[in-house]
Amino acid sequence: MRYVNIIENIFNYSLIVIFLFIVIFLGLVFFNEKNRDDDNFSNSLSLESASEQILLGSALYAENCASCHGNKLQGQPKWNIEKDSDGHNYAPPLNGTGHTWHHNQEYLFNVTRYGFKKMDPNYSGKMMGNEDLTDDEIWSILAYVKFIWPDSIKEKYNSMYKN
Repeated sequence: MRYVNIIENIFNYSLIVIFLFIVIFLGLVFFNEKNRDDDNFSNSLSLESASEQILLGSALYAENCASCHGNKLQGQPKWNIEKDSDGHNYAPPLNGTGHTWHHNQEYLFNVTRYGFKKMDPNYSGKMMGNEDLTDDEIWSILAYVKFIWPDSIKEKYNSMYKN
């Protein structure tokens, strides 16, 4: 009986330590973001609301984006060297290994909302956007995508766009 109590205590303390590490990690990630000027990504976001935004973005990404861009944001093979059987570009990776981070927030928002048809009315490719998502849902998806980027890409992006 005594050994069972000891094991239960160790298990409970382990859960608390894991929870604290997660909170500290998320705190470091979100409080490390500097010079956020955009209202949608302001420093006034609490750790809790930022975490909720990323969790929502993850779920929305899985539902609306993963079928083309991959469940790990890895994109499709040959995305930058070949066209598909319909003559369209393959979906690029969004995980920081592609070109997504080269574009500002407004561009990323507009592509997510409207696809490429907003930039080219004659566009007939597969990235048609999603006008059913709310603005907040799109910002949540973008927050999730940026959360996945490696720190080096986040730093480059933040220095390029001062957000």
